[in-house]
Formats: sequence, C-alpha cells, structure tokens
Amino acid sequence: MDEKVVLKDALLLYVSDIQKRYYADGAIPEDVYLSKMEHIKEIVETLHLSELYLQ
Repeated sequence: MDEKVVLKDALLLYVSDIQKRYYADGAIPEDVYLSKMEHIKEIVETLHLSELYLQ
C-alpha cells in the first residue's frame, strides 16, 4: 500500500506541473495537455489508485 501512496503523490506533483505549464505558462498546447491527462487517467484506473484520492 505504501508504494501506491508514493505513486499517487508523484502523480499529483506531475499533474500540478502539467496544469501549471498549460494554464499559467501556456507552454504546452491543448492537445498535448489533454493527451497527458488522459494517460494519467489510464494509469490511475489500471493501477486502481482512485480510492487513494478519496482519502
């Protein structure tokens, strides 16, 4: 379970960075942003991390 928490925290940092680069900096285009977010969604679903985000 600890490994999933570490992974969840890393994904949150990654999402924060992507959102900053897209929304605040305008450094990545929308299609790249949406693609990265979809990939993150797939990771969360595949590894069953959703329940960790409710804590």
